[in-house]
Amino acid sequence: MKFNQLPVLLILTAMFVACIPDTESDYERIVERDNRLLQDYLERNGINAIESPLGFYYQKTQSSDTGNQIVNNDIVGVYYEIRTTNGQMIETYMDESKLPRLYKHTDGGLIPRVINFASGIAKEGETLRLFSPSYLAYSEYSFEQLISEGANLAITVKYARVYSESAVKTLERQIIEDYIEDNGIEGFEMLSSGIFIKVTGAGEGELVSKANDNVVFDFELKQLGESTVISKSNENSPLTTRIGAQGNLKFLDVALRDVKVGQEVEVFVPSHEGFGGSTQIFPFAIRRDLFSRNAISIAARPFEPIHFKAKIKEIK
Repeated sequence: MKFNQLPVLLILTAMFVACIPDTESDYERIVERDNRLLQDYLERNGINAIESPLGFYYQKTQSSDTGNQIVNNDIVGVYYEIRTTNGQMIETYMDESKLPRLYKHTDGGLIPRVINFASGIAKEGETLRLFSPSYLAYSEYSFEQLISEGANLAITVKYARVYSESAVKTLERQIIEDYIEDNGIEGFEMLSSGIFIKVTGAGEGELVSKANDNVVFDFELKQLGESTVISKSNENSPLTTRIGAQGNLKFLDVALRDVKVGQEVEVFVPSHEGFGGSTQIFPFAIRRDLFSRNAISIAARPFEPIHFKAKIKEIK
């Protein structure tokens, strides 16, 4: 089995399990229902909002004359608050003393989609109030007490900043360096790629892995600074990858090269050497659930460093 990078793929109508209408008429019924309920909500609350051709409504509550217009493929940092139109809080992330959360303004770049769609009518520094039908949000997906099926949303979004790829690399490097300093960690070597690597357990024998070798290893993967494991090998089922194989994650070729059997390595990996700009999910709390349902292909969040540990079992 190879530990390859899966394509960044989000099947927009199928991503939420059990939310695919059986027929086209079922989907049309959902659209009609959502639109009617959303219009009733706006009228009942005296909200004067602009209707988008895509089906959501918006108000621009903070404008910017100097900010750049957000365009396709921009990496966007936002602060947001997501509620249902019934007033239930789903998530708030409005503390601007923290770094904004990032996504790529492209097809499949973000869920709920309405925040992504509205990016195209916003500039850096602007705040929009969005009123979204469920079919542009979480559709018929539900999660515990947090998200209910068919919920229309009222969202506040500050489109705080557009980041270049180089700016994201610089940001992630600073995050890693701050983490190392704040936790008094020693022994990591920073490579020119931005990867930080450390050998944490000695190997045995004379065989050292090289290009095109198959390496068998146990692993554990977390977001940097978090305790929750987002992916790991099974106790009796280590993974195998060939060093340099097409499609390998870049950091794997680095971490598994020049190692011996029994050796343990620990790596802090910026996203451009890992899973890249995969689909962003708000709130973060539902990402693991969607991954477990095979609705998204990548467990790690985009544009954030990861913490990877591996123990080498075999080289062949």
